[in-house]
Amino acid sequence: MPCFALAEAEKLTEEPVLRVTDQRGIETEEPPVNWVDAGQSVAADQAQAMVEWVDEFFGDPTYDLEKAESFLRLEFENEWDQDDGNDFGATVRGKVQLPKLSKRLDLVFSDSDGDSVDREEKEDEDNISLQYRVREGDRSRFDATMGFSSGHLKPGVRYRNEGELQSARSYRYVQRLQYEDGENFFTIAQGDLYQVFENTDVLRWSNRLKYGGHTQGMEWRTRMSLFQRYKSDTKRPLALNHFFTVAGETQPDSFVKNYSLGTIWRRQVYRDFLFVELEPAINYRRAEYEDERDVAWSFVVRLEIALSRDFSRAGKRDRARDDDSDVD
Repeated sequence: MPCFALAEAEKLTEEPVLRVTDQRGIETEEPPVNWVDAGQSVAADQAQAMVEWVDEFFGDPTYDLEKAESFLRLEFENEWDQDDGNDFGATVRGKVQLPKLSKRLDLVFSDSDGDSVDREEKEDEDNISLQYRVREGDRSRFDATMGFSSGHLKPGVRYRNEGELQSARSYRYVQRLQYEDGENFFTIAQGDLYQVFENTDVLRWSNRLKYGGHTQGMEWRTRMSLFQRYKSDTKRPLALNHFFTVAGETQPDSFVKNYSLGTIWRRQVYRDFLFVELEPAINYRRAEYEDERDVAWSFVVRLEIALSRDFSRAGKRDRARDDDSDVD
C-alpha cells in the first residue's frame, strides 16, 4: 500500500503532457509550456518591436505603405556630390486612404519598395499611384497598382511576404511587376534579412534586382546596414545607420559600378514630426565599363516633416481625451 500511494502521488505531481495528432494520425506528446518558452516569446516580441521601430523611425517606404492610417512624409533634400555638384529637391512620400471609394484603396505618393540609395533608384519611383489591396494574410500581401510618372500610366502588381525566421531574425521580400511606356515590362525584387542584437542594434542585409526592357541586363545592388539607437530613454532618441553598398549591372559588360561607404545620422528636432538627417559617404565608382574608377565624396542634408496624426500635438490631445472618456 505505501508503494502504491507513493506512485499515485508522483503521478499527481507530474506536469501534464499535451497530446497532439500529426498529419499521419499518429498521436505524439508535446512538452508543456514553461519559462523557457515564455522567455523565447518575450525575446521574439522585443526583437520584432526593435525592427519595427527602425523601419518607422527611418521612414522605410514598405513599412509606411502598410500602416493602418494615412501617413505622409514631406522631404527637403540637398545632395552635394564631388563630381556632380549640388542637387536640391523636395519629395512627398506616403499614402492617403480613400475610404469613401473603398477601404482597400490608397493614394500613394513616390511609390517605392525600399531605400532608394541613389539617383537611378529614385527614378524608379512613381510620382503618384493608386494601390488596391487584393489579398492580405498573416505573412503576405498582394496589391494591384496603377502608377503615373513622366506622363505615362504604369499598371502593375506588387507582392510582399515577411515573417520571423528565429527569435531575433526576420525577413521581408517584395516583388513588383510593372508595365510602362506602353510597350515595356520591368520587375524589381528586393529581399531584406534582419538580425537584432541586444534590442539596441539591428543589422539588415538588403538585396535589390531590377530587370526589364530598358535595363542594362540585370541591375543589382546589395547593401549592409547597421542601425544603432542611442538615448532610447529620452523623448527624442538618436539613431545612426552605418552602411556599405555595392551596385552593378550585367550587360553589355558585367561590372561593379560603385562601392559606397557612409553613415546616416538621424534625429527628431524641436517637434516630434521634424526629422533631420546628415549623410556623409565616400564612393569608389565608374559610370561605364571603360571608365577609370575614381573616388568621390558626397554629403546629403535632409529635413523631413512627418504628416501624421500620431506626431501632431492636437492628435495626441485628442487621443488622450478619448482614453479619458473610455476610462469614465
